Amino acid sequence: MATYTVLFTLLVAAAEHLSRPAALVGALAAHRMLPAPAAVAALVIAVEALLAVGGIVALLQDGGARLLTAVLLGSAALLGLYAGYGLRLISAGRPGSCGCSRMELPMTGWVVGRAAVLAGLALAALVLPDPAGTPGRAELAVVLLAAATFTALLWHLPAAMYQPVPATAGPPPHHRTVGSTEGGMSG
Repeated sequence: MATYTVLFTLLVAAAEHLSRPAALVGALAAHRMLPAPAAVAALVIAVEALLAVGGIVALLQDGGARLLTAVLLGSAALLGLYAGYGLRLISAGRPGSCGCSRMELPMTGWVVGRAAVLAGLALAALVLPDPAGTPGRAELAVVLLAAATFTALLWHLPAAMYQPVPATAGPPPHHRTVGSTEGGMSG
């Protein structure tokens, strides 16, 4: 399930980035942390897509264990880099947009946490033995449904946890604050 969750998430990420690549380019440019934001964005999108497709091909092939191992190592590295980059942005006080989807979401601890969890899942898929071996059709259906559910939950976690601070135009009329005066009298 960890393998499928990582691969599904990379597939969703690549699809989101391909549907609106300017979001990632704009976010990277606004961060002012990396040179050549457009080139970095293109590389990120290509690596996400290659890892997702490579993992799916490895799962469909007999004897695709080596390719799957390489994909999971690459996924752990990429997702670990995402977590580290996000943490660096937050600690530098430049969170801005995460650029991780078509939506304008800020870089938050939830984005960093999601990347760290996914990197951990990729590593877990590498080191934890598969107790059941190759799953049958029924077991595979359950694993795929569970992985799709985890992918959806992890993908939407930062958006679900984001609570924008409403912009205020000042206190409402007839609202007294400490130190304000009404009619010349101290309040």
